[in-house]
Formats: sequence, structure tokens, C-alpha cells
Amino acid sequence: MTTPTEQLLPGDADPLWGPVLTSLTTCLCATLTAAGRPACACCLVWGASPPAHDWCDCDCDDGSGQAWVRLVRWDPIVDYGANSGGRCDNRRMRAVIEVGISRCVAVAGPDGQSAPECAQREADALSALADARLMREAICCDALSDLLVELDTMRPTGPQGGCAGVIMQITVEA
Repeated sequence: MTTPTEQLLPGDADPLWGPVLTSLTTCLCATLTAAGRPACACCLVWGASPPAHDWCDCDCDDGSGQAWVRLVRWDPIVDYGANSGGRCDNRRMRAVIEVGISRCVAVAGPDGQSAPECAQREADALSALADARLMREAICCDALSDLLVELDTMRPTGPQGGCAGVIMQITVEA
């Protein structure tokens, strides 16, 4: 049984990280759409790990796959100097944020029985590279221009369940 989700504005949920996470999600979705590579679902998600690859629609309204933004962890930056608020002065934070895209990939050759051909695998690899480039563009959007944003890692993910993609982690200080 599910319960209705409380609808909060980003700033009400958390005045610092709510707007950062929703702005990054908006930037990611807009960057993918502007490049002609929209995702079937592009959303801010919560959880200890990336969303399951089983929600990787192959075709929907000119798009495919799923894209997400997820808070991995956040740490206070505490200044114990004489002019600081001490251990409870946690207004400055550093967060690791994940940006990911997962799309359908070939799981069989043209005959439906054999392994995918090299041309199919190459097309999937080039598609993932294009998504990686667009994710790097998304983290440079105007909505995040006042924040310190550093790219940490990018790595392939999958294939699993006919889906594969790219996960990028960034560190944001605000």
C-alpha cells in the first residue's frame, strides 16, 4: 500500500539543497531535450543507490530511457575558528550528487537469438558517450553558476535488463 507523497516546495524541503537538486534536475532534463535526446522519465530521486534499470522505457514521446539526479551524501563544512558558530554552524555544506542516464541497449542480434553485433554494440557505446557529454553540459547550467561544482567520477553502468548508461558524481559546495 502506498501513501500520498506530501507536496513540498524545494525551499521548504531544505532551503539549501532543495533548490540545488531541483535546479540540477531541470538543467539535466532541458539539456537532454535540447540535444534531441530526451528521456522518458527525468526526475529527482531518493535512495541509497541509483534507480533500478527495470524502468528503462525504450520508446516514449520521442524519448528513451530514464535520467535522474540523486543526493548520494552531504557533509557539513565546519569552521571551528573564533568567529564561527562552532559545531552547530552547518550552513556551509558539501554534497556528492549523482547524475545518471540509463537507456535501452541491444541484447540480441538481428535474428533475435545471437549476441548483438559489433555495429549494435558500437551504437550503444556512442549513445552512452553522447549522454556523458550532455551530463557534463548540464552541470554547467546557469542555475548552478553561484556554486562550486566539481566533477568527481563518471562510469558506465549495466547492461542489466536490456539497459545500460552512465553515472556521474559531482561534489557541490554551498
